[in-house]
Amino acid sequence: MKKFLSKILYYTAIVLVRIAMFFTYSLRFEGRENIPDRDAAIFASNHRSYLDPVLVVLGTPHMFCFAAKEALFKTPGFSHLIRALGAFPTTWEKDPEYDMLAEATKRLKGKRYMTIFPEGTRHTDGKVGRGKSGMCVLAAKSGVPIVPVGLVFDSNNLHFRSKICVRFGKPFYPEEYGLTPDSNPHQMRKMKEDVMASIKEMVEENPPFPILHDEPKRKSSREKAREQRAAAKAAQTTTEEK
Repeated sequence: MKKFLSKILYYTAIVLVRIAMFFTYSLRFEGRENIPDRDAAIFASNHRSYLDPVLVVLGTPHMFCFAAKEALFKTPGFSHLIRALGAFPTTWEKDPEYDMLAEATKRLKGKRYMTIFPEGTRHTDGKVGRGKSGMCVLAAKSGVPIVPVGLVFDSNNLHFRSKICVRFGKPFYPEEYGLTPDSNPHQMRKMKEDVMASIKEMVEENPPFPILHDEPKRKSSREKAREQRAAAKAAQTTTEEK
């Protein structure tokens, strides 16, 4: 009964969000034929905005799960809501033995799709950063494929009726790379590089519409730190030249 109610709540929320998103933005999807007809899969996407999890989910008919910050689970009522929608915490202070990786693997084996952002942080300038091997660890442990996803915006700053394209690439299977649950991160490097190369190709090459490369108004903390380091280096170089 609990699973049935969660399913009803999930798809009701998806319908309402879909209406709102298609009204607010000019949204399109490409490559849906690449989504494997399996019980579970990992969708690895570049990270542009806080809307990204929703954008990935709207492109498929499957129920998703996703990891969220522990703080979101400490609000009564809201915690129950996001859990019903498939969320689970990245950490859990009350349980020192809590393992997010084990929880994610359990969800995948329970036939739930999952969204993951291998860059680890947002890149609001439209570029694709370096990925981490966590997605490959999950794929190897659960035996599910990774579907690369490219999110393309027509501007670095979203506004009403912004054009957004969600592109799904061909899936990568851990067994094709000889990966097993016991494989180490070094053995997963090739698969990680191939997934990230696919995402980068979808995002940075042959855009589906003209892109305005304006200055992002909201930058991630990592982007701000990068700019500060560059400014400090430039200032040091100027001082040395004098």
